[in-house]
Amino acid sequence: MKNGEGYPDPTAGKAIKSSIRMPTHIYNVYSVINNVAGLHGLEITGLRDKKTGKEWRRELHG
Repeated sequence: MKNGEGYPDPTAGKAIKSSIRMPTHIYNVYSVINNVAGLHGLEITGLRDKKTGKEWRRELHG
């Protein structure tokens, strides 16, 4: 990650990466639910926390 002037900015890069990355405990729940859904031909694309309203979407690459 580089700043606007083209210099490396690892702090900003880490912050951006951690903000878009699904936390491990959310990913674990997502994986289990998606595996069960997959057995029935379905796919889970995201989760939402009822308390905070925060949404987590799994980015599909490919």
